[in-house]
Amino acid sequence: MQDQRSLLAQFLRFSSATVASLMVFSLYSIVDGLFVAKGVGDYAMAAVNLAVPFTNVMFSIAVTFAVGTSTILSIYLGQGNREHANRLFSQNLALLVVIGLTITALVLIFLKPFALLLGAEEETLGYTMSYLRGLAPFAICFIVSYNLEILVKTDGRPMLAILTVCIGCLTNCVLDYVAIFVLNWGAWGAAFATGLSQLLTCVIYITHFLGKHTTFHLVRFRPEGSIYRRLIPIGLADGVTELCNHVILRCIGTDGLVSYTIIAYTNTLVVNIMLGVSQGSQPLVSFQYGRKDSEKYRRLLRYGLITVAIMTAVCFAGIFLLAPQLVHIFLGSEKPLLNASSTGALRRYALSYLLVGFNILMGGFLTAVERPRSALCISMGRGLVLQAGALLLLAALWGGSSIWFAPLCSELLCFAMALILMRRFRRDTAA
Repeated sequence: MQDQRSLLAQFLRFSSATVASLMVFSLYSIVDGLFVAKGVGDYAMAAVNLAVPFTNVMFSIAVTFAVGTSTILSIYLGQGNREHANRLFSQNLALLVVIGLTITALVLIFLKPFALLLGAEEETLGYTMSYLRGLAPFAICFIVSYNLEILVKTDGRPMLAILTVCIGCLTNCVLDYVAIFVLNWGAWGAAFATGLSQLLTCVIYITHFLGKHTTFHLVRFRPEGSIYRRLIPIGLADGVTELCNHVILRCIGTDGLVSYTIIAYTNTLVVNIMLGVSQGSQPLVSFQYGRKDSEKYRRLLRYGLITVAIMTAVCFAGIFLLAPQLVHIFLGSEKPLLNASSTGALRRYALSYLLVGFNILMGGFLTAVERPRSALCISMGRGLVLQAGALLLLAALWGGSSIWFAPLCSELLCFAMALILMRRFRRDTAA
């Protein structure tokens, strides 16, 4: 994050690395879904998707602490305060280990109630429980791995993050094939394979931070609870996730969840591209913000907006035109009616992609400049409040198929709110 490269070169280096890492990271659940769909069945694939909120919760926790920690660490580095940076880094890692162990214990103890809470029904309950049983022991690995993946980039090693995520994904693919097609371990085997690949990435990241060529070092620390009053609000905006399965199940049933599974995988890829641009630029923005260089962090925002505009055009056009082919990858040709309905649903949902990247980028920028309330308003609007309201309203007025327009409605409202919040930040900093 030093000025040895031009600002544009730094932006491209960090953002491209983060986009690549997140794209590969997205493949974990997609690979599980594909292998389970081909090796076990459609309902098993739907069960894997039902378990996605569990991985999203772990992802959310990791992002909440990683983004908050990364932002404050970058500000500390901009201020030249390495001692505080090391203590915060060490405390963050210790806390995540405790959280991961707690999640594992709770899920294994309350496995069936947790599966039912996620929306599992008669056809999917057994598969969902098996998948959760394979994932839960590795909760600590999921949380620590993604947390350190962000902090490795904050440490100025984006290529190490890409390499490690690629190694983990390739390991997951190989182990998935062996578990499902060779050992016949079903949904549990897919989950166990994913957990082992996360364990491997954890080991690689921790080895890096135990070495000499790192900005941050593990040190003894005295627990400082007050730092989380600053850290958690910053990271919480990036940690909010979209958990709408219950509403979708009530509207269109279990077969419809198969359509939603395909949309969810596509949505994961698109959102992670946009998150990559946002999260990749965040440490750079925070570093310049810590140095009080407003011209540079505003220039980084312009770079981000231009990049998101290009990505938006490519993603929307690609998904809209290739929707039938994307659906066919998951469903094959055996169910033409389900293929047709899933293709239509995917195209309607894809309209939201015209705005989602801009909302993510503006929320990420406000996070990086320590405007957690504004950033949280955008994330909550995108992920829970506005979308849940739109889902309920559209379902009540026009029925099942209309719910696929809910993301577009929520993104439109969120975009208007984000512009107001960005204008307020510009006015406050200009004063």
